Amino acid sequence: MAIKKDIYNLGQSIEAAIKTVGEEIRLDLNLVPNPNLTNGTITGIVTDQETGLPLVGAVVKIMSSSYTPLAHVITGPDGSYIFSPFAPGNNYRVFASEAGYELATTSPFSLLANQTVNKALVAVADGSLLKSFIAGDVYDEAGAPIYGSVVELYSINAEQEETLEGIAFTNEYGQYSFRELDPAAYIVKFSSISYTPNTSNVDITDNSTIAKVDSTMIADPQASMGTVSGIISDSAGAVVGADVILYRVEENGSLTPVAMTKTIEHGVYLFVNTPQGNYIVKSSKTVIA
Repeated sequence: MAIKKDIYNLGQSIEAAIKTVGEEIRLDLNLVPNPNLTNGTITGIVTDQETGLPLVGAVVKIMSSSYTPLAHVITGPDGSYIFSPFAPGNNYRVFASEAGYELATTSPFSLLANQTVNKALVAVADGSLLKSFIAGDVYDEAGAPIYGSVVELYSINAEQEETLEGIAFTNEYGQYSFRELDPAAYIVKFSSISYTPNTSNVDITDNSTIAKVDSTMIADPQASMGTVSGIISDSAGAVVGADVILYRVEENGSLTPVAMTKTIEHGVYLFVNTPQGNYIVKSSKTVIA
């Protein structure tokens, strides 16, 4: 049986009007060849590997040899999909995605002119893909990301007892994540050097939940202060019990004493909770003659 096909796309002329009696108008039209004359068809069914049943509503995407996405469709009630009309080409690949399943794909294939290719896809269930995850960003008060923050995830039972489930560290963008989580009540604890610790509670009640938990870290006035330390020695070595005075260097160059301590073993001294500024130390040791 012969199949009729238009060799041109249906064309349409511009609009013109006959305004007077007996007027003649001219309507030219340039026909464009129908690109679908040589196109083929790609079709198939997506099924569950374990049950063999069709997957309804799965997303099926076709890509080029360089993995450029070309088109996508949704499987019907019988798990079937179809790309038609589709241009002939080489090294096409079809992918199928459905919640709770690994990404299914075909091997590369070619589509010839007017050819119909059937490509079935078998999807493998992966329960971990149905699990939930928690992700977020950690910033300072100015909105800048904090790198290397420690983020701890604890689950909370009915007795309000906490169980450590995981530890993450923020990347250079201040981002962290916890994956493959079961429904439960959780508490996320944030800590970072020079910042006050912070916590957030989050309840995951269903599978496939995506919870975003951000944290703005507040600078700790005590932790944000610096320290001054060193070793006091003489020509014979470390001086133990030496007096060490810490001076702040003022803008005019004058010195203001702000703290005093004594050296211990190995001549070590330490000043803590030191505000920002310029400092020097002076040291000596007094003996009773």
